[in-house]
Amino acid sequence: MSEAIRRARPGTIRLFILTHFALSAIINLVFFASNAFRPLASATGGLLNGSLVVNVLFVLLLVGWIMLRRGGLRPYDIGLIPRHLALGVAFTLAFWGAAQLIHALAGLLATGNIQLHPQWHDPGVSFMVGQILAQLIGNALFEEIAYRAFLFPQLYLWLGKRVAHPWRRLLLALILSQGAFALSHIPNRIYRGMTPEIIALDLLLLFCWGMIYTIMYLRTDNLFVAVGAHTMGNVPTTLFATAPLLAGDGETVLIYLMIALAIFLYPMFRAARSAAAPRADGENESGAVEWLGAD
Repeated sequence: MSEAIRRARPGTIRLFILTHFALSAIINLVFFASNAFRPLASATGGLLNGSLVVNVLFVLLLVGWIMLRRGGLRPYDIGLIPRHLALGVAFTLAFWGAAQLIHALAGLLATGNIQLHPQWHDPGVSFMVGQILAQLIGNALFEEIAYRAFLFPQLYLWLGKRVAHPWRRLLLALILSQGAFALSHIPNRIYRGMTPEIIALDLLLLFCWGMIYTIMYLRTDNLFVAVGAHTMGNVPTTLFATAPLLAGDGETVLIYLMIALAIFLYPMFRAARSAAAPRADGENESGAVEWLGAD
Protein backbone atom coordinates (compact mmCIF):
# COMPACT_ATOMS: atom_id res chain seq x y z
CA MET A 1 0.00 0.00 0.00
CA SER A 2 1.12 3.58 -0.56
CA GLU A 3 1.69 6.01 2.28
CA ALA A 4 1.57 9.76 2.67
CA ILE A 5 4.81 11.67 2.22
CA ARG A 6 6.47 13.42 5.11
CA ARG A 7 6.56 17.15 5.59
CA ALA A 8 10.11 18.53 5.53
CA ARG A 9 11.56 20.05 8.66
CA PRO A 10 10.94 23.79 9.20
CA GLY A 11 13.15 26.03 7.08
CA THR A 12 13.95 23.37 4.46
CA ILE A 13 11.97 25.03 1.67
CA ARG A 14 13.58 28.42 2.33
CA LEU A 15 17.06 26.92 2.56
CA PHE A 16 16.61 25.03 -0.72
CA ILE A 17 15.39 28.09 -2.65
CA LEU A 18 18.07 30.44 -1.32
CA THR A 19 20.87 27.93 -1.88
CA HIS A 20 19.77 26.97 -5.38
CA PHE A 21 19.28 30.57 -6.52
CA ALA A 22 22.67 31.62 -5.07
CA LEU A 23 24.53 28.68 -6.61
CA SER A 24 22.81 29.20 -9.98
CA ALA A 25 23.98 32.81 -10.04
CA ILE A 26 27.56 31.91 -9.12
CA ILE A 27 27.83 28.98 -11.53
CA ASN A 28 26.32 30.77 -14.53
CA LEU A 29 27.80 34.24 -14.07
CA VAL A 30 31.23 33.11 -12.88
CA PHE A 31 32.03 29.54 -13.94
CA PHE A 32 30.05 29.28 -17.17
CA ALA A 33 30.92 32.84 -18.15
CA SER A 34 34.64 32.04 -17.78
CA ASN A 35 34.30 28.76 -19.72
CA ALA A 36 35.59 26.87 -16.70
CA PHE A 37 34.16 23.56 -17.91
CA ARG A 38 35.30 23.82 -21.54
CA PRO A 39 38.58 21.89 -21.03
CA LEU A 40 36.64 18.94 -19.59
CA ALA A 41 34.19 18.95 -22.50
CA SER A 42 37.01 19.22 -25.05
CA ALA A 43 39.04 16.43 -23.44
CA THR A 44 36.06 14.04 -23.48
CA GLY A 45 34.65 15.00 -26.86
CA GLY A 46 31.60 16.50 -25.18
CA LEU A 47 30.78 13.33 -23.26
CA LEU A 48 31.27 15.17 -19.96
CA ASN A 49 30.17 18.78 -19.82
CA GLY A 50 29.51 21.60 -17.39
CA SER A 51 25.77 20.97 -17.23
CA LEU A 52 26.34 17.36 -16.17
CA VAL A 53 28.92 18.26 -13.52
CA VAL A 54 26.89 21.12 -12.04
CA ASN A 55 23.62 19.24 -11.86
CA VAL A 56 25.18 16.11 -10.39
CA LEU A 57 26.58 18.40 -7.68
CA PHE A 58 23.11 19.90 -7.26
CA VAL A 59 21.67 16.43 -6.76
CA LEU A 60 24.31 15.61 -4.15
CA LEU A 61 24.06 18.91 -2.28
CA LEU A 62 20.51 20.17 -2.68
CA VAL A 63 18.80 16.79 -2.82
CA GLY A 64 21.15 14.65 -0.73
CA TRP A 65 21.96 17.15 1.99
CA ILE A 66 19.17 19.75 2.10
CA MET A 67 16.14 17.60 1.27
CA LEU A 68 17.10 14.19 2.65
CA ARG A 69 19.52 14.90 5.49
CA ARG A 70 18.62 18.42 6.61
CA GLY A 71 14.94 18.13 5.67
CA GLY A 72 14.46 14.68 7.18
CA LEU A 73 12.80 13.31 4.04
CA ARG A 74 13.09 9.85 2.54
CA PRO A 75 13.77 9.15 -1.15
CA TYR A 76 10.11 8.05 -1.32
CA ASP A 77 9.02 11.55 -0.24
CA ILE A 78 10.67 13.13 -3.29
CA GLY A 79 9.46 10.62 -5.86
CA LEU A 80 12.54 8.36 -5.88
CA ILE A 81 10.68 5.07 -5.76
CA PRO A 82 12.78 2.11 -7.05
CA ARG A 83 9.81 0.09 -8.31
CA HIS A 84 8.90 2.97 -10.65
CA LEU A 85 12.29 3.08 -12.38
CA ALA A 86 11.77 0.21 -14.85
CA LEU A 87 8.49 1.63 -16.10
CA GLY A 88 10.00 5.10 -16.34
CA VAL A 89 12.90 3.78 -18.43
CA ALA A 90 10.53 1.78 -20.64
CA PHE A 91 8.36 4.85 -21.17
CA THR A 92 11.37 6.99 -22.06
CA LEU A 93 12.70 4.47 -24.57
CA ALA A 94 9.26 4.03 -26.13
CA PHE A 95 8.77 7.80 -26.19
CA TRP A 96 12.13 8.39 -27.88
CA GLY A 97 11.64 5.46 -30.27
CA ALA A 98 8.23 6.72 -31.39
CA ALA A 99 9.72 10.14 -32.15
CA GLN A 100 12.52 8.52 -34.19
CA LEU A 101 10.00 6.48 -36.18
CA ILE A 102 8.05 9.64 -37.01
CA HIS A 103 11.24 11.42 -38.12
CA ALA A 104 12.39 8.44 -40.20
CA LEU A 105 9.06 8.23 -42.01
CA ALA A 106 8.95 12.01 -42.48
CA GLY A 107 12.47 11.96 -43.93
CA LEU A 108 11.57 9.07 -46.21
CA LEU A 109 8.51 10.89 -47.53
CA ALA A 110 10.44 14.16 -47.99
CA THR A 111 13.64 12.84 -49.61
CA GLY A 112 12.90 9.28 -50.66
CA ASN A 113 15.47 7.73 -48.32
CA ILE A 114 16.38 7.40 -44.66
CA GLN A 115 19.62 9.06 -43.52
CA LEU A 116 21.35 9.60 -40.22
CA HIS A 117 20.77 13.08 -38.79
CA PRO A 118 23.77 15.37 -39.50
CA GLN A 119 24.19 16.13 -35.77
CA TRP A 120 25.44 12.59 -35.18
CA HIS A 121 28.37 13.39 -37.52
CA ASP A 122 28.89 16.99 -36.40
CA PRO A 123 29.28 17.60 -33.45
CA GLY A 124 29.37 13.79 -33.18
CA VAL A 125 28.20 10.77 -31.21
CA SER A 126 30.10 11.49 -27.97
CA PHE A 127 28.72 15.03 -27.87
CA MET A 128 25.14 13.83 -28.40
CA VAL A 129 25.48 11.10 -25.78
CA GLY A 130 26.90 13.72 -23.42
CA GLN A 131 23.83 15.89 -23.99
CA ILE A 132 21.55 12.99 -23.07
CA LEU A 133 23.56 12.11 -19.95
CA ALA A 134 23.59 15.74 -18.85
CA GLN A 135 19.79 15.62 -18.78
CA LEU A 136 19.02 12.08 -17.61
CA ILE A 137 21.36 12.10 -14.61
CA GLY A 138 21.80 15.86 -14.40
CA ASN A 139 19.52 18.75 -15.29
CA ALA A 140 16.19 16.98 -15.96
CA LEU A 141 16.66 14.64 -12.99
CA PHE A 142 17.53 17.47 -10.61
CA GLU A 143 14.76 19.82 -11.75
CA GLU A 144 12.09 17.13 -11.62
CA ILE A 145 13.13 16.13 -8.10
CA ALA A 146 13.52 19.72 -6.92
CA TYR A 147 10.50 21.47 -8.41
CA ARG A 148 7.99 18.72 -9.13
CA ALA A 149 8.63 16.09 -6.43
CA PHE A 150 9.91 18.31 -3.61
CA LEU A 151 8.88 21.96 -3.78
CA PHE A 152 5.37 21.48 -5.19
CA PRO A 153 4.14 18.88 -2.64
CA GLN A 154 5.99 20.51 0.25
CA LEU A 155 4.34 23.86 -0.51
CA TYR A 156 1.00 22.06 -0.69
CA LEU A 157 1.59 20.60 2.76
CA TRP A 158 2.92 23.92 4.14
CA LEU A 159 -0.23 25.67 2.92
CA GLY A 160 -2.41 23.13 4.74
CA LYS A 161 -3.26 25.38 7.70
CA ARG A 162 -3.30 28.56 5.61
CA VAL A 163 -5.60 27.63 2.72
CA ALA A 164 -8.52 25.44 3.72
CA HIS A 165 -9.86 24.50 0.28
CA PRO A 166 -7.71 21.64 -1.15
CA TRP A 167 -8.04 22.66 -4.80
CA ARG A 168 -7.13 26.28 -4.05
CA ARG A 169 -4.18 25.01 -2.06
CA LEU A 170 -3.18 22.76 -4.95
CA LEU A 171 -3.37 25.63 -7.46
CA LEU A 172 -1.41 28.00 -5.24
CA ALA A 173 1.30 25.40 -4.60
CA LEU A 174 1.48 24.77 -8.35
CA ILE A 175 1.85 28.48 -9.17
CA LEU A 176 4.42 29.18 -6.45
CA SER A 177 6.58 26.12 -7.14
CA GLN A 178 6.67 26.54 -10.90
CA GLY A 179 7.13 30.29 -10.57
CA ALA A 180 10.26 29.54 -8.52
CA PHE A 181 11.31 27.01 -11.18
CA ALA A 182 11.09 29.67 -13.89
CA LEU A 183 12.87 32.34 -11.82
CA SER A 184 15.76 29.96 -11.05
CA HIS A 185 16.73 30.21 -14.74
CA ILE A 186 17.34 33.97 -14.73
CA PRO A 187 21.15 33.74 -14.17
CA ASN A 188 21.45 31.28 -17.06
CA ARG A 189 19.51 33.56 -19.39
CA ILE A 190 21.68 36.52 -18.39
CA TYR A 191 24.78 34.41 -19.07
CA ARG A 192 23.38 33.54 -22.50
CA GLY A 193 23.05 37.24 -23.31
CA MET A 194 19.26 37.44 -23.58
CA THR A 195 17.61 40.86 -23.44
CA PRO A 196 15.15 41.61 -20.59
CA GLU A 197 12.21 41.27 -22.99
CA ILE A 198 13.37 37.87 -24.22
CA ILE A 199 14.07 36.74 -20.66
CA ALA A 200 10.54 37.69 -19.60
CA LEU A 201 9.04 35.69 -22.47
CA ASP A 202 11.33 32.75 -21.78
CA LEU A 203 10.38 32.74 -18.08
CA LEU A 204 6.71 32.61 -19.05
CA LEU A 205 7.38 29.59 -21.26
CA LEU A 206 9.39 27.92 -18.49
CA PHE A 207 6.53 28.52 -16.06
CA CYS A 208 4.09 26.89 -18.49
CA TRP A 209 6.36 23.89 -19.05
CA GLY A 210 6.88 23.55 -15.33
CA MET A 211 3.11 23.35 -14.94
CA ILE A 212 2.88 20.72 -17.68
CA TYR A 213 5.64 18.56 -16.19
CA THR A 214 3.96 18.81 -12.79
CA ILE A 215 0.67 17.68 -14.29
CA MET A 216 2.50 14.79 -15.96
CA TYR A 217 3.97 13.80 -12.59
CA LEU A 218 0.53 13.92 -10.98
CA ARG A 219 -1.13 12.01 -13.80
CA THR A 220 1.49 9.27 -13.99
CA ASP A 221 2.56 9.21 -10.33
CA ASN A 222 6.01 8.31 -11.66
CA LEU A 223 8.84 10.83 -11.40
CA PHE A 224 11.03 8.87 -13.83
CA VAL A 225 8.42 9.29 -16.56
CA ALA A 226 8.60 13.05 -16.07
CA VAL A 227 12.42 12.93 -16.11
CA GLY A 228 12.37 11.03 -19.39
CA ALA A 229 9.90 13.41 -21.02
CA HIS A 230 11.86 16.42 -19.73
CA THR A 231 15.08 14.97 -21.15
CA MET A 232 13.60 14.46 -24.58
CA GLY A 233 12.05 17.93 -24.51
CA ASN A 234 15.42 19.54 -23.77
CA VAL A 235 17.48 17.35 -26.13
CA PRO A 236 15.32 15.58 -28.74
CA THR A 237 18.51 13.91 -30.13
CA THR A 238 16.76 13.12 -33.39
CA LEU A 239 18.42 10.08 -34.95
CA PHE A 240 17.31 10.46 -38.57
CA ALA A 241 17.24 13.33 -41.04
CA THR A 242 13.65 14.47 -41.10
CA ALA A 243 11.24 16.57 -43.15
CA PRO A 244 11.84 20.36 -43.13
CA LEU A 245 8.68 20.94 -41.08
CA LEU A 246 10.02 18.73 -38.27
CA ALA A 247 13.63 19.94 -38.41
CA GLY A 248 15.17 22.41 -35.96
CA ASP A 249 12.55 23.72 -33.57
CA GLY A 250 10.12 21.23 -35.11
CA GLU A 251 11.99 18.41 -33.34
CA THR A 252 11.20 19.98 -29.97
CA VAL A 253 7.61 20.80 -30.96
CA LEU A 254 7.05 17.14 -31.86
CA ILE A 255 8.35 16.04 -28.45
CA TYR A 256 6.10 18.51 -26.65
CA LEU A 257 3.05 17.35 -28.61
CA MET A 258 3.89 13.80 -27.62
CA ILE A 259 4.24 14.91 -23.98
CA ALA A 260 0.76 16.42 -24.10
CA LEU A 261 -0.60 13.17 -25.54
CA ALA A 262 1.26 11.08 -22.96
CA ILE A 263 -0.26 13.07 -20.08
CA PHE A 264 -3.68 11.73 -21.05
CA LEU A 265 -2.74 8.25 -22.27
CA TYR A 266 -0.36 7.10 -19.50
CA PRO A 267 -3.03 6.72 -16.76
CA MET A 268 -5.07 4.52 -19.13
CA PHE A 269 -1.97 2.39 -19.78
CA ARG A 270 -1.28 2.05 -16.05
CA ALA A 271 -4.90 1.10 -15.34
CA ALA A 272 -4.82 -1.57 -18.06
CA ARG A 273 -1.48 -2.87 -16.74
CA SER A 274 -2.83 -3.08 -13.19
CA ALA A 275 -5.96 -4.88 -14.37
CA ALA A 276 -3.87 -7.40 -16.30
CA ALA A 277 -1.61 -8.12 -13.32
CA PRO A 278 -3.50 -7.44 -10.06
CA ARG A 279 -1.36 -7.27 -6.93
CA ALA A 280 -1.82 -9.38 -3.86
CA ASP A 281 -3.19 -8.17 -0.52
CA GLY A 282 -4.66 -5.03 -1.97
CA GLU A 283 -1.26 -3.59 -2.93
CA ASN A 284 -1.37 -0.95 -5.65
CA GLU A 285 1.16 1.00 -7.67
CA SER A 286 0.47 4.38 -6.15
CA GLY A 287 3.50 6.41 -5.23
CA ALA A 288 4.52 9.60 -3.53
CA VAL A 289 1.73 11.81 -4.90
CA GLU A 290 -0.88 9.80 -3.02
CA TRP A 291 -0.87 12.67 -0.50
CA LEU A 292 -3.26 14.53 -2.84
CA GLY A 293 -6.04 12.23 -1.73
CA ALA A 294 -5.53 13.01 1.94
CA ASP A 295 -8.33 15.55 1.99
